[in-house]
Amino acid sequence: MSVDLAALYDELQSIRAVAEHSGRPFSNVRRQLLRAGVELRPSGGRPLDLEADPVADYLAGLYRRGLSLRKIMARTGYKYAFIRLRVGPELRDQQGRPRKAAEP
Repeated sequence: MSVDLAALYDELQSIRAVAEHSGRPFSNVRRQLLRAGVELRPSGGRPLDLEADPVADYLAGLYRRGLSLRKIMARTGYKYAFIRLRVGPELRDQQGRPRKAAEP
């Protein structure tokens, strides 16, 4: 029985859902969709809008006041990667100094 994975992907909206529905491994479904020329949606759902994220503002404020990412993690309970993504690109080095911009 041949299952139209592209149609399932359009209907179910995720590779994981297609894999569960069809009983096939995730990697197999993904590979077959790519071979069929299906344009895959970005993983992880909607993109982050850090401009309108009050949690990002709060975490960035703690970081600007001198707390390390690990201290923010201990204080708030958020995971390290979650905090790092929301603090933004102005991270300090291990000694607390601003990182130098990469030269072209």
